[in-house]
Amino acid sequence: MKMLDCFKAFAMAIAIVIAEDVCANENKLLISYPLITNFKFSNQSLGWEGDGYWEGVIDYKNRTITFATQKWIENIDKLPAIFELDGDGTAKVSGKLQFSGATINDFRKDVVYTFGDAEYTVKFVSPQASGLPVVRIDTKDRAPILDRENYVNMTFTLTDPNNPKNDVVIENTADGIRGRGNNSWLHDYAFKKSYRIKFDKKNSLFGLERAKSWVLIAQYRDPTLLFNAVAFELGNRFELPFNHSFNFVELYMNGEYKGNYLLTEHNQVGKGRVDIDENEGWLVEMSNYYYIETDPKFMTRNYELPIVIKSPEFEPTDISNPAYDFVRNDWRALANAVASPDFPESGYRDLINMDSFIAFWMIQEITDNTDVGSTHSYKDKNSIINMGPLWDFDAGYGFDVDIFLAGTIEHNYIHNGRIDLPYPYVFFNKFFQDPIFLVKYKEKWNQKYDDIASIPDFIDNMARKLEKSAKQNFQTWWYKTYAPFTNTREPQPNDFSKSISSLKNWYDYQVSYLHSELNRVEVLPKNKTFTTQSFGYSEIAPQTFTLVSYGDMKNLSATLKKEELSGFEVSAKLSKGATGNGGYLAMIKVKPKNSLPAETYTDTLILSGVNQAQRFSIEVPLTFAVNEAVQPAPELASIYKGSTATANQAALTHNGINLATASNATLEIFNLKGSLISRQNFSSGVHAIQLGHLPKGIYIIKVSFGNEKQILRVPVK
Repeated sequence: MKMLDCFKAFAMAIAIVIAEDVCANENKLLISYPLITNFKFSNQSLGWEGDGYWEGVIDYKNRTITFATQKWIENIDKLPAIFELDGDGTAKVSGKLQFSGATINDFRKDVVYTFGDAEYTVKFVSPQASGLPVVRIDTKDRAPILDRENYVNMTFTLTDPNNPKNDVVIENTADGIRGRGNNSWLHDYAFKKSYRIKFDKKNSLFGLERAKSWVLIAQYRDPTLLFNAVAFELGNRFELPFNHSFNFVELYMNGEYKGNYLLTEHNQVGKGRVDIDENEGWLVEMSNYYYIETDPKFMTRNYELPIVIKSPEFEPTDISNPAYDFVRNDWRALANAVASPDFPESGYRDLINMDSFIAFWMIQEITDNTDVGSTHSYKDKNSIINMGPLWDFDAGYGFDVDIFLAGTIEHNYIHNGRIDLPYPYVFFNKFFQDPIFLVKYKEKWNQKYDDIASIPDFIDNMARKLEKSAKQNFQTWWYKTYAPFTNTREPQPNDFSKSISSLKNWYDYQVSYLHSELNRVEVLPKNKTFTTQSFGYSEIAPQTFTLVSYGDMKNLSATLKKEELSGFEVSAKLSKGATGNGGYLAMIKVKPKNSLPAETYTDTLILSGVNQAQRFSIEVPLTFAVNEAVQPAPELASIYKGSTATANQAALTHNGINLATASNATLEIFNLKGSLISRQNFSSGVHAIQLGHLPKGIYIIKVSFGNEKQILRVPVK
């Protein structure tokens, strides 16, 4: 018997056994003829070396034929399959007759072959068949990309199985690619690198505005591949101008699979990007990597904000070039206004687009982005400062504290004023101390709540699209990368489905927390320490406290805990007003009482009422200190002139004495047991002596003016 006949007989036996197993309960055999015995492609048709063949794995039970590889497949969209049948019959695809080795099909998607009355699904398990667009980059002479500074010449091809209109072939030898990003190029554990593409001429990708510069983001430490996409989608829902698109692609470089990448716009000024005046507008980045960034760059005096100017571009690029003064002046004015003791009534609101700042920072809070080391802002000609575009969320969603999969969350970094975090938080947290900013923030949250809360549906939809790609990506990279969300840097496998589920759970918990926080009544400021005064001070200016809420506040009351014994008083009663978009502000003024004795006064202002059918009560600590006057007590006024005493006398003050001596004097302090505590000599003049550093009690003071002596009992409280 010939070898082929033996194989056919063996294949038939296998098919019969499988059919018996499947149909055991039906007392009959299901044998399909003709029987497929071989299904393959020639290396030549695949663009592979050699004269051999690539044979598929035939699963007769499930009627699938599977091909698995990450190698580049040339012409995957028009491959001729070679197949062999046992028995008479034909092969068809969608009713079209198929001829072995001749009829071509697009194998980027599953292809169903009909052999007689049996259907077999041919599956390619390949990045090129993941359902995503594929980018192929070939560098000149297959040169490696080694750094972020030097472009390597390349050719660029984009194919989109879902929309052929997006297909692009660019073979300009002046086009280039280099590394981009900070963490992915500065750390050894980041094997998967991000890239910047720069075409010699402007090109449109995915129907977007034509441009020279584009970015491929590696997302090397994101187990869901969605950290940036979720933030950008929030940007769309908040209608932020110049928001980034997000197109996921499979990247091949010189025929080698590099993984799943997010292709998006480069941050720059221009049409379809940050569309502002290129000479009289500006785009800047606050950068954690300020010290390795190139000029032009500067730091503000207040808050030391590290500003790197991305646009405009003037020569020379050194920041000393006066052409850049208008950028520095804008940021100096804003930083000074925010740092002003008159804040928030310092004019800072006139310098910013508050809606832009609110939307931008709300998205940072939603995603819990603890690394805002790439924060962008811009200003158009004759306009005000805006925040954006959104960028860099790899350290969001709990990543930096290793808790994404651990089930515990630290929330609300910006709003709660985590001053131990980097520079921008200290600066931007100040905005939340403005009642107008805070009430608008609460209003925006409630206006956009449905869009915010429905993001898990977006995550599910994107996860379905990325499922095949994620399997290929993590098969390539995850075992080489340290494991995020764990306390180890040992390689860990990534379960994409579990990661998606964890992201959704984290997100739901985070949004629930923020919804509760932003719908509670808050007071600004949260406490007040009035400026220390000396005894005999004049009236102190009152402090305004503002209750900030979403929804009306009813049954409002304000009391001082110590009531009539308090060192404080209400100078203006609660007054309430609506802001027009669901927010409410209620204000009260409190100040220290006049002519208080020297002492430190504390009390608590209690503000209470009902909001959103919930009772609230907020306690505001108050502190005020009065020091003893440094000049002599009034009873010595007749015996001194300026700092010269005309007689000898000692007089009691609060926790001390005032001493006037015409010549010299010796002062001794005794406790009630007669033990000497201290002795000190004084020259002629007038002296204020404080004993407040001593333990509370009664002390005997003996003052000797030569032969003249004076004894006093001094209480220390």
